[in-house]
Amino acid sequence: MAELLVWNLQWVLLPTAVAGVLHMLVVRGGILNQLAQPIWLSGFGPNKTWRGVLVMTALASLLTWVQALLWQPSLPVNPLFWGAGLGLLYVLAELPNSLVKRRLGIASGTQSARFPWLSAAIDKLDSALLGALVLALWIPGSESEFGFHQSYGFWTVASLSLAANSGIHALLSWILVAFHIKRRF
Repeated sequence: MAELLVWNLQWVLLPTAVAGVLHMLVVRGGILNQLAQPIWLSGFGPNKTWRGVLVMTALASLLTWVQALLWQPSLPVNPLFWGAGLGLLYVLAELPNSLVKRRLGIASGTQSARFPWLSAAIDKLDSALLGALVLALWIPGSESEFGFHQSYGFWTVASLSLAANSGIHALLSWILVAFHIKRRF
């Protein structure tokens, strides 16, 4: 199970986490403001923009490609495509949460006043949950394509990926808030 955890941290979490931090810096720096158009203002709010889709997809793709130059990739597809898929999946996974929050009257960039910890937890779980589901559907039966030496079942992949990715996402959010790079947890 250690090989699955290390692989997940290297080939899923690292590129998306670094892309996410870099995306925050792009937003804070006002870079590519012409792309900061909401995808669907009334549905997702003003913070889900085309810039986010394009920047997250491009950065995750580029970062995965650089990783592949440094380390032998254990990926079933080209690293550029893998990274682009990670970035796009990350962004797409946040949209249903945003849609539900807008329907409940929760403003963009805020948490539920009634259930702030639940709202924060869901914000940390949304992208990790979809990513865990995709991996859990793909990896079992295809372990050799990912360079694994043993088989992993659906629930093993799903639970390990969800726990690792949402936990690291929460930790990273806390660190970014502590260093005043991010406004809220």
